[in-house]
Amino acid sequence: MASIRNYTNANFNLMIKYLASKVVAQNIISYLGSLYILFVHKSSKIKFKDRKNINGLFKKDESFIYSFWHDQLLMCPLTWQNRKPIRVLISKHRDGDIISKVISHLGFSAIRGSTHKSNKTKNKGGLLSARKMIKSLQGDVCIGISPDGPKGPRHKVSDGIISIAKLSNAVIVPVGIGFKNKWKLNTWDQFIIPKPFNEITVIWGKPIKVGKKNTNIKSTKETLENLMNDLTKRANKGYN
Repeated sequence: MASIRNYTNANFNLMIKYLASKVVAQNIISYLGSLYILFVHKSSKIKFKDRKNINGLFKKDESFIYSFWHDQLLMCPLTWQNRKPIRVLISKHRDGDIISKVISHLGFSAIRGSTHKSNKTKNKGGLLSARKMIKSLQGDVCIGISPDGPKGPRHKVSDGIISIAKLSNAVIVPVGIGFKNKWKLNTWDQFIIPKPFNEITVIWGKPIKVGKKNTNIKSTKETLENLMNDLTKRANKGYN
């Protein structure tokens, strides 16, 4: 049974990657995907916890970095309960083409690139996206980042988000999302597709101030990583 499931997941992933390379297919998939997300959102019971951790920043009209795990990305845009503008960092991979179109249908804009550094080549795309994120944060726009994307390791924070917070002097607000009923894809991040008529829990963590003078990147990464994993665990408490 497990081998059949793995075979099915592998074929499904290959099909998605093939369709992701076709512009017309991308447009169709992204539109249907946005409709599905809205349907799940409208048909589900959603609980929001610890709103004070994010509402305080909204009241001060302060721009910040919104941090979420990559596997929770699909429903993350609809956790944004404010009119304050936010731009989401999306990878330049083919899968990212679809995701960026999906969030655009939901009313959000994307910055294409990655916060990961390459050891083999100069990461010009990463530098460009970093500049765009810092400029956005300084221009009263929030930035959404999955610190374990676009390639993982799963639920491990990369240096990039800490560097962006340090250079922009913006705080990081972590969020954890739990789903009672869901499918998990056979991908590096075990990407989550929540089912309709669901129970979903969203929990915001306390803002993390990095500060321009912070030199202990490793310790700050561990703090953010532990907090995000704890939020995810709490959000999924009582769910399968």
